[in-house]
Formats: sequence, C-alpha cells, structure tokens
Amino acid sequence: MAKKRNIVLVINDLKGNGAERVVITLASGFCEAGHSASIVCFKRFIELPIPDSIPVFIFSGNRFRWLPRFIRGIVIAPWIDRFIKKEIGSPDLVLSNLIPADRIMAYSRLPKVHFIIHNTLSSEMKSYFTGKLKSELAERKKIYDRKPSICVSRGVEKDLREFLGDGSRNKIKTIPNPVDEYLIRDMAEEKKTDIISDAIIHVGKFKEQKRQDRLIRAYHISKCSYPLVFIGQGELLPKAKELVKELNLESKVYFLGFRKNPYPYIKAARLLVLCSDFEGLGMVLLEALTLGTAAISSNCQSGPSEVLPSMNLFKTDDIDDMVQVLKRATENPISYTPPLNRNFLKQSAVRKYLVL
Repeated sequence: MAKKRNIVLVINDLKGNGAERVVITLASGFCEAGHSASIVCFKRFIELPIPDSIPVFIFSGNRFRWLPRFIRGIVIAPWIDRFIKKEIGSPDLVLSNLIPADRIMAYSRLPKVHFIIHNTLSSEMKSYFTGKLKSELAERKKIYDRKPSICVSRGVEKDLREFLGDGSRNKIKTIPNPVDEYLIRDMAEEKKTDIISDAIIHVGKFKEQKRQDRLIRAYHISKCSYPLVFIGQGELLPKAKELVKELNLESKVYFLGFRKNPYPYIKAARLLVLCSDFEGLGMVLLEALTLGTAAISSNCQSGPSEVLPSMNLFKTDDIDDMVQVLKRATENPISYTPPLNRNFLKQSAVRKYLVL
C-alpha cells in the first residue's frame, strides 16, 4: 500500500468562485485516495459546502496588516509554517492558490510547496492593474520564480513561461483543474423553485474579465426566443442590469444572484455560455458537460479550446461571430454537447498531484 500523504491546500478564503471549488474538489479527491488533506484559509469566509472529511483551519493575518505588502510574505511565512506544523503536522505537499496565499507561501520553508496558477497571469494583470502595472508585474515575477508551479491549462503554462522568461529556474507543468462528476450530478438533483428551464445561462462573477455585456448584446441581436439567465454577483451587476433595461430586454433576462449550488440551474438550461476576455481553464464549461448541457465559449487565450471543439467557440472580440454560434447552438443544442474528456476528472488530477 502506498504511503499515506499529508497534503495542505492554502487559499485566502472559500468564496463561491472557480478556484475555491477546485481546492475543495482536490482535497476530497486526496481523502478518497486514502490520504490526509486539509485546507488553510486566511479569512473565515466560506460560501461553499465542504465535506466533513476535510478540516478547514483559519490562520488570521489581521495582526500583520500594518506591514507593508512587499515584506508581508517574508514576515508571515514563518508564522504560518509553525501554524501548519502545529495544527496539521508536517506536510508532504503544500498547494498554494491565488495571490493572497501565494504572496506568503512564496517564502515558506515547508517541503514541496507548489503554486497552482488558475489564470493567464499576463491578461489578469493587464485587466486589473493599469496605473501601477510595472510594479505589480515585478512583484509577481519575484513571487512565481521562488516555487514550482502547476498550471490549470496548457495556455496558462505557455503564458507563465513567457512571463517568467528563459532565465527562470521555476519548474512548471500542467495539471488540468478537475471536476467531481458524481458530486456535481448529485447536487444537480436538488429541488429549486426559481429554476427557469430551457434558458441560455451564464454563471460567473460580474467583473470585467467575464464580459456579461457581450452576451447581453449578442442575445439582443440574435432575437432569441429563449430566456437569458445570469447567476452571480459582483461590482458590474448594476451596469449589466442597466444594459438590459436600455435594450428593452427586461421581460426576457433574469438575474438570480449568487447560488451556492448552481448545478440544478445549469442542468435545466438549454445552453451555457462563457464569454470572457480571458480564462484559466473555464471550470463552468466542464461542469456543464458533466451535466449534459450544451456549452459555447469565446475562444480566449487559454482554456476553452482545451475543453470544447472548435465549432463551440466564437471569436472573442467578434460580436457577429458570437451571434451566429449562439443561434446555431440554441437551435440544435445536442450538437453542441460534446462528451467530457476523462482527463478532467478528479481521480486523474489526484494521481498527477501525488507524483509531486
């Protein structure tokens, strides 16, 4: 029998986003494979369901908030190392997720610390940091040059290699983000009273990257008869509602807000649409295919083209192309429902991570 490993996953919190869902999926996969898996968060912000088998520990960094950001990781890392050893024991593998955690774990002295890179770093930085992009890029390069990185798609790996440059000593490989097919299908059976069946659905946070405005405009041009449903919240939600009102679509477009369990809505949909400017992988596409729901996506820099065939993709900045793909997919959703590649299943990812 293989040695039982002690695995720790570190992330800022467990909000209802894609990376946070992946952390829980991986932790449950490690436990099911006979290993010990724990999650360490910096904030007690938990929106997602967590299996009883996965302990969650909160390491509060409030006492360090006064520190300048450029030294915060150096100072906090020894404290979190001691915290993990005391509460969980010496880990065999540590997986750090997203920048608040990565900024600290870059300076950890625990063994086998790896970053999981969930997005195309260059696109993400350009989208969120305009005035101070140069300093932010320099900080990221310093961080991600310190530990090995696991990229969630081949596109993310290509982007990270280009970002770090030929002189980087970092070891980089790709392990696709996984889905838990049995859990997703089980959760999709939960009864909901506000499901709008046979709709076009978008699931995601209302932020610049996700470009819900693009979908609203394409939907308007297409004159589609099926309702359009949005699940999610975020700072750009009011603008999306304003656009719907401006285009006189209020009777056809529904904003359902955040849903801890979006799967019954995805299962009941006619078509799921992802219309982002950039993605890491596009977890919602995998979730739709798991439930047998048709899916189309922008052919952005990385992710969707590794999940969907070319006929399911539209040019990212071409509204006319999006309208045509949207029309064809709503008319014949079965043709736009490819089988889920087994490489995206939880068991496959767990095997690859255990090699680390």
